[in-house]
Amino acid sequence: MGKKITMQHVADAAGVSKYVVSKSLSGKGGVNPATRERVLQVAAKLGYRFHARPTNVSQGTVEAIGKTRKSTVVVLLPNIRYQLRDSVYWGRIVDGITQELQMNGSRAVVITDQTADSFLSLVDEDNIQGFIGVGQVSTQVLQEAGKLEVPIVLIDHREPLVKSSELFANNRECVYHLTNHLLSLGHRFIYFVGNIDYSFSFLSRWNGYKDAMEEAGLPVSKHHPLSCLEGENRVEHTEQIRAILESWKGRNDFPTALVCANDAIAICAINALKSLNVRIPQEVSITGFDNIEDAFFTEPALTTVNVEKELMGRRAVQVLFNHMTHTNFPRETLYMSGSIVYRDSSGQAPQKGITTE
Repeated sequence: MGKKITMQHVADAAGVSKYVVSKSLSGKGGVNPATRERVLQVAAKLGYRFHARPTNVSQGTVEAIGKTRKSTVVVLLPNIRYQLRDSVYWGRIVDGITQELQMNGSRAVVITDQTADSFLSLVDEDNIQGFIGVGQVSTQVLQEAGKLEVPIVLIDHREPLVKSSELFANNRECVYHLTNHLLSLGHRFIYFVGNIDYSFSFLSRWNGYKDAMEEAGLPVSKHHPLSCLEGENRVEHTEQIRAILESWKGRNDFPTALVCANDAIAICAINALKSLNVRIPQEVSITGFDNIEDAFFTEPALTTVNVEKELMGRRAVQVLFNHMTHTNFPRETLYMSGSIVYRDSSGQAPQKGITTE
């Protein structure tokens, strides 16, 4: 057991006086809100035990949390593959997590390191209520978290070796409907764009595309070059997509529609086609997934699937609290519905394939 954390430790770590720490933790006035927030974060990270009076919390929720004798939820957001706190996708999920925790009198400590030591050194393990993993988190980190025997909820990630609940967008069904929409517009040369081995969600989206295409009697291949992109950023993806499409010019099977694994890849596809003087959507329709802000502002505006990102974060917290309250409740996998947003990047299939030279 580590040494007892005192109010003076919190004061030293936060760079304030012990008096300010006392007023911040007690909820009394006279402390700048930003300073109070910093003190509370430091106290949570150090594992200092205090009995803050949460606001906007029902009495039942307070009692359920109080029984755990803990106050912190660790949010694992490894700084890999553009899983950043200021990301237009992942950041909004984290916003939903922190908002829901605050409403329920708990605090979030966001850990961005991809090592188990990161959260064990920053947060007293006796003070941890549970873990929420956002995006891909290493198996080693999740296994260390599992040793603490507190609930774990994963968002957009699956780890069979760890006992956890999982939360996904309904990827397969959404892309199935999106592909059927393109088929209804007369498209037959439809290709999936993105690395299907990149994540469980990308594979699920490809499966939705495959389901619709096979129902229409059209061929699909997991090993198609557009389904095996290897780049890590938009520049690399744009160059790869452009090279593949340029090599197909004049072919009868040149795509009339591209179903992209997410909005970022779809925007790369738009840029690649523009550089080849291919008109969108007159010659090629493009769809994305996630409905990030860029999807609306790109030209033409992107047809996509809207994912309620903040709501996904909130729902993860609700699942976590349910497991905290009902410890014998079985782990579960939840799929949150999405909705297609129809914009200008998709339209009727052209009468003939592209024969640009």
